[in-house]
Amino acid sequence: MSDVFANLEHSLASIVSGASVCIDIPIGLSETGVRACDIKARGLLGPRRSSVFAAPPLFALEPRDYADLNNESKRRYGRGISKQAFYLLPKIREAARHLCDHRTRCQHWRETHPELCFAALQGGTPMSANKKTQGGYLQRLALLRARMGTRSVTRLIRELNAHPLRAGVAKDDMLDAMVCGYVARLGCAMLGTLPEGEVERNARGEVMQITFPLPNV
Repeated sequence: MSDVFANLEHSLASIVSGASVCIDIPIGLSETGVRACDIKARGLLGPRRSSVFAAPPLFALEPRDYADLNNESKRRYGRGISKQAFYLLPKIREAARHLCDHRTRCQHWRETHPELCFAALQGGTPMSANKKTQGGYLQRLALLRARMGTRSVTRLIRELNAHPLRAGVAKDDMLDAMVCGYVARLGCAMLGTLPEGEVERNARGEVMQITFPLPNV
């Protein structure tokens, strides 16, 4: 079954308490905006490293406009905040609120990254083509079909295309969502985390790590 939610609160009726969920949104921001998991992910992704954007610093959760946040980040840390990170801030803030308000219910929600997941499913080799291209889309589609079955993937895409909220979802975003869902169903022994062998936390005690499938699982 597939569904599209306007916001995370709307997911509460469909996602049971304690469910394993993988979400493509930064969970836990560092004080400086530098996270070991992002650095490690870029190192593994090679030609697709730009898909891992620099997460904003923790203070960016405060409701400020771009100029204010950017200037303050430069003043504190010597570097600004990208427009990409700024435009994702509403979703980052929403996820932070949701996980805080429903801490027990969402205890098994994990941050993941679709490109890292696709690379792992391809034996640790990053995708050769950008996901926005037709070739890149077909590469990722083939990986999902091999893992989930052609029938299941076709059905999920059909259901998503028929959804009333489909207008705001690009076709490559559907595949990103599907690979996150696939990874969420894997057992712990089949998953790895970045950074490896350590747990990085911010000043709030929030874990900052990216979960992905171990290559060739």
